[in-house]
Amino acid sequence: MSIRKAVVASAAALTLTSMSIVIADSAMAADAASASSAAVQSYSCSRTYYSGTAITESGDTGNRVIEVQCQLHRRGFLSAGQVDGIFGSITYNAVLRFQKEYNRVCHGGISVDGVVGTYTWAALRAACPS
Repeated sequence: MSIRKAVVASAAALTLTSMSIVIADSAMAADAASASSAAVQSYSCSRTYYSGTAITESGDTGNRVIEVQCQLHRRGFLSAGQVDGIFGSITYNAVLRFQKEYNRVCHGGISVDGVVGTYTWAALRAACPS
């Protein structure tokens, strides 16, 4: 009889553990979905998010990146939906394209490196069309 009680207790513990794992998996999935929707947020380019010239590069996030992306959007290098505040590969490639085009059309001498430093900030804000 005591062996049967031990087996029943073990089965109950296993069932509770399995239920806990399912609940934990559900919670993790909800957290992932929430994080994913937050990462997809896009911003309006109807205002200035940043007016400085600090180096802004791949891996950065926040207002500097939003401003870079808005400037690139205004010049046709990004779509409105790509203004998300995350300097990833899409933004990096858009910066490279902008730097090349700016040098070609505006006879600028900015580095084509995918990094937005002092000279690229100035070029992004300059009047020369691209």
